[in-house]
Amino acid sequence: MAAHPSISVSPVTASIGAVVEGVDLSEELSEETIGDLHGALMDHLVLFFHDQDLTDEQHLAFASRFGAPNPYPADARPGEGLLQWIEDTPESPPKADLWHTDVSFIPTPPDIAFLNMRVAAASGGDTLWANLYAVHDLLSPSMQEVVARLRLDVRPVETVTWKGYDGVERVEYRADPMRPSCLQPLVRVHPVTGRRALYMCGSFTFGIDGMYPDESDALLAVLNRRLSDPNVQCRWRWHDHDFAMWDERCTNHRAVADHHPGYRLVRRATVGASVAVGVGG
Repeated sequence: MAAHPSISVSPVTASIGAVVEGVDLSEELSEETIGDLHGALMDHLVLFFHDQDLTDEQHLAFASRFGAPNPYPADARPGEGLLQWIEDTPESPPKADLWHTDVSFIPTPPDIAFLNMRVAAASGGDTLWANLYAVHDLLSPSMQEVVARLRLDVRPVETVTWKGYDGVERVEYRADPMRPSCLQPLVRVHPVTGRRALYMCGSFTFGIDGMYPDESDALLAVLNRRLSDPNVQCRWRWHDHDFAMWDERCTNHRAVADHHPGYRLVRRATVGASVAVGVGG
């Protein structure tokens, strides 16, 4: 890993994640610092910052140093612009407690995400990230050959709500067979590092292109189980005004729902929009 002289970088785990200190994200940072942050992101995939009480404008200004901001697709979540607010309440339970990469159901998904915790949960509510480079590299050489040129049928999700035996309303997302699909490479080659990552798209995945459903289900079950390996993960306990940025092209994340029915409020932006390139282009 390269040195990043303008910032202090402390790894969270050997596989993924690092805490950055000595940076105030509300300021207009130098090109050197932005370059070091980008380099640290390429090394560690997820960066965490403490005590960053940013306004909407400051959040968007910092994110914009790494690419053009993306509006959330209007047909998927109407009314959301360049900043998205995610609010968990007793009446609106958490909706992201599953491994995924954001907005992977469009041909040009986002490159980097930026999240500012506005109100952390009183207890619980951690977020986990998984290193998709490591998930790919830990497959056997034979399995790496099998998945190298496969493509995922990825679609927007439909929302299914239901009540458990405890009377609490729960939310489940499923790929909607009636919505237009998008094909994404199952193995994605990162445009900066050149490394291969297993590009898992979570509940947006309808199946593997060209496979019968039982074949697709069996292979995806094998691959999804690899995300449960704690050796490819990091876990972050949030405090008010923590800030995280992560590379959407080589990570999955999931927001644990164990704070429900407690309250939590976050603000997120994404930047960059590039075609996911597979093995052989």
